[in-house]
Amino acid sequence: MEPKTQVEIQLGHMCNNRCVFCVSGQQTALGRARPLEVGPILERVTEARRAGHRKITLLGGEPTLQPGFLKVVEHAVALGFDEIVIFTNGVKTAREGFIDEVVRTGGNLTWRISIQGATEEAHDRTTRRAGSFGRILQSMGHLRRRNQRVTVNMCVVGSNYESVEHFPRLIAENGVQQLHLDMVRPMDAGERTDDEFRQMMVRYTDLLPPLTKLAAGVPEGFDLNIGNLPYCIAPGLAPFIHHDGETTHTIAVDGENELSRPWNKYEVKRRDKSKPERCGRCVFDRRCNGIFDRYREIHGDAELVPVTAEQLAELDAKHRLLSVHLAPRLAVLAEQAPPAPFTAVSIAEASERAVHVSLDGEDALVLSFHEPGGGAASLERFAIDIVRLPQSRVAARAGLSWIWEQVRRLGIGGSIRHPLGHDAVPGEISPVIAGRLSRLRRAAPHGALEWRALAVLDGGRRAELELVTREGERASFWLEDRNGKATAGYEVSVEKPSEALVHGLGAIFATLSPQPRARQPGTAG
Repeated sequence: MEPKTQVEIQLGHMCNNRCVFCVSGQQTALGRARPLEVGPILERVTEARRAGHRKITLLGGEPTLQPGFLKVVEHAVALGFDEIVIFTNGVKTAREGFIDEVVRTGGNLTWRISIQGATEEAHDRTTRRAGSFGRILQSMGHLRRRNQRVTVNMCVVGSNYESVEHFPRLIAENGVQQLHLDMVRPMDAGERTDDEFRQMMVRYTDLLPPLTKLAAGVPEGFDLNIGNLPYCIAPGLAPFIHHDGETTHTIAVDGENELSRPWNKYEVKRRDKSKPERCGRCVFDRRCNGIFDRYREIHGDAELVPVTAEQLAELDAKHRLLSVHLAPRLAVLAEQAPPAPFTAVSIAEASERAVHVSLDGEDALVLSFHEPGGGAASLERFAIDIVRLPQSRVAARAGLSWIWEQVRRLGIGGSIRHPLGHDAVPGEISPVIAGRLSRLRRAAPHGALEWRALAVLDGGRRAELELVTREGERASFWLEDRNGKATAGYEVSVEKPSEALVHGLGAIFATLSPQPRARQPGTAG
């Protein structure tokens, strides 16, 4: 297993619901689901922690039905997992005493409640258990009173999709911190007839009206996650759509109710999905895994229409999907030859709002391009941060200089807030000067000045900032370490500097001025 990833362990197939889309309820109904021995589960939990996993999810079936459930939670707590996620249908947790038993383990718990419809009618119809929605409401009430973190998961199927527009009220009333909706995966549905699949797998375009109402109804910044919906179906909802997630290793129940070896969750979940060739022209092609093969058999793929860069610019004017805008523009760097000792350039979308650019080789340089502000450099449209520096200072300087030159050549960032410089390399500059440059970077831009370049001189004891106004006036602002004390000054290119230049230089001096200490209560002024 890879370190610093999460693991999820399926505690058997036993379940007290009979959801129309789920293999576990079907296996239980057929008498095939059995209790698992707790010993092998505890061993797998121990192995996962030794491998470096810090987050663990316990799922089923319904994990709380397993006789050894509480022992598994206690074991995970004792091993020091940072977070323990309990993926439950909320039936057994309707009993307050059971929740208290779990809470008393002392773990950092997240309760992931399986709500299969935002209304009682839709939920009970989907779970095929009358009263199951009411028990969920009881469970969430118990958890809210105990200040537990609650998230919600729903599998979107024909029997519940129209109800999703009612989720905003449900999550607000119950303190839900995340809502994840996922398109039903045929391979997880068990043994179903063609007619059952047709009823289950609603046409994606039919989902657009209720999903749009849902997205409009949740508060700004709420964690809404729509899984495996093709982006082109609802490009306006693209900030909420995801096809993969954080690296997750799954330990599932195989064969005769025995635990499998860990496997990569998202690699496996892409096995039964594909895309038509035309999807290669879509701006979302890198992040979209397409549609399930069974879905294509039922509905075809005519719904899939590539989204152009022009459409994206109109739909996402605020660049909430920064990486989708930026990755194609940065992709041209992969066609360039980087400076030695680097051998190649690779580009990867790290998230919706970050792209990683790597100068590959035996000792790589990796930079993150993300939303503007802060970082080792920032332009109008994005900032650049250091993810990994090579051990060699010479290589680090060469790589940083090359990246900055390429970014400026491409002209994709807009005006400069503060430039990429060698102060990003530890030991390249006096600590006295480095600290002040850091303050200037955090405060940039300084009025209407564009800070275009940074020169490090005199063995790192002097730094010179090249500054320009919109009217073309130039100024040089310098910082110098003189026996451990910083001095500063400037030169301008005109006899009568404009108000913009004067104001910008004043802002720089104000940023560097010692901040007055806060007066302590009870002291004299």
